[in-house]
Amino acid sequence: MKENRRHKQEEDSVLDALEQIIDEREERGEQHLVDQREIPMLKNIFRLRDMRVHNIMTPRVDMAAVSLNITAAQLNKSILKEKFTRYPVFDGSLDNIVGILNVKDVLFALMKKKKAIVADLMKPDVLFVSPAMRALDLLKEMQSRQSQMAIVIDEHGGADGLVSMEDLLEMIVGEIDDEHDEPGAVLIEEVKKGVIEADAKARLEAVEALLGPIATPEERDNPDIDTIGGWVANLAGRVPAKGEVIHHPASGFRFTILSSDPSHIRRIRITGNRKKQEEKS
Repeated sequence: MKENRRHKQEEDSVLDALEQIIDEREERGEQHLVDQREIPMLKNIFRLRDMRVHNIMTPRVDMAAVSLNITAAQLNKSILKEKFTRYPVFDGSLDNIVGILNVKDVLFALMKKKKAIVADLMKPDVLFVSPAMRALDLLKEMQSRQSQMAIVIDEHGGADGLVSMEDLLEMIVGEIDDEHDEPGAVLIEEVKKGVIEADAKARLEAVEALLGPIATPEERDNPDIDTIGGWVANLAGRVPAKGEVIHHPASGFRFTILSSDPSHIRRIRITGNRKKQEEKS
């Protein structure tokens, strides 16, 4: 126990020192330690060090799970609807997770003309973790156990949520879209006159095409910012929390954070009238 604590303290000390060096060199405009494009990922790793599992888990109400006794027809319907690769398997209720089902194993069974029986196909070795566990520790644990999914349990032993390996990697490299993500999803929409809601991945110029110029010339010169989410995070100097309102004095626009997690803005509402702001000034 003391040995683990000592290793963790040493790790934190090294990460703190590296973070300080990067910040100092970034302030001086030096780029020799790491490539400029790698700095955001390194900073995300530092944030992940202090993040807890409950900050990034998919909550219980949003979990897609299957019953141990589900029929083959119901299972096929569920897989087609949810389009996930892995599913927690419960016996009776979500508070009794007994395995993890990989869709690949279901496919192999069907190809061999066998019945897709969940009890036979699931992996019973489930990784259960506390919501207070450090996210970086979970990443290491999942890597060492070759697990792609962990079930988060509350103090009573019931399922509180789940975390996938993809969730953890997205905290470092940003959102990972695959071929099943909706390519036609609306990134920007006018919900009512003068009010725009935008996915944080929407490009800044696409938003400006609807609202007119937002960024100042200096802000537009930043090569690392090309999305509205990145621009708002840069404006705030951090990743703002859900419900926060960020005001941009130069344009008069207000940006309300509709959805975010500790390392990414997800969705933004944009309000404010540039012409009215100019008239007031």
